[in-house]
Amino acid sequence: MANAARAIIIENGNILLMHRSKLGSQYFTLVGGKVNDNETIEQGLVREVTEETGLEITTARLVFYEHHPAPYNEQYIYLCEVAPHNGAEIQKTSEEALMNKLGFNTHTLYWIPVKAFSHLSFRTPQLHAAIVKGLKKGFANDAVRI
Repeated sequence: MANAARAIIIENGNILLMHRSKLGSQYFTLVGGKVNDNETIEQGLVREVTEETGLEITTARLVFYEHHPAPYNEQYIYLCEVAPHNGAEIQKTSEEALMNKLGFNTHTLYWIPVKAFSHLSFRTPQLHAAIVKGLKKGFANDAVRI
């Protein structure tokens, strides 16, 4: 069973999202991805965020977890803070950069205003709804299963 770790990163009223165009489907998702067998969930989160964005996570708090169809059977979503930076960009050595070069499965990072988040086409509706609720009312201190 594979696990995935994803990050909710909010700065200056914006949330960092990945826009994907995959096999004709267009949607937004959180940054992050598959946790390797030799990693903890948190280690995978840090690695994935750095690989995809160049950002360094300084704090991470688990806020949601969900059962997700294969290949990511369990998905762990963290509310994260990152070190000061000059922007986020897909790293040239990442899997996403390679797929962008091939052109059939593209990835683009966007800082989206939090106020616009509820109107986006998001990959998983239940996670989208949970994040919308968390943005409005605050994220719970204990992780919530969605």
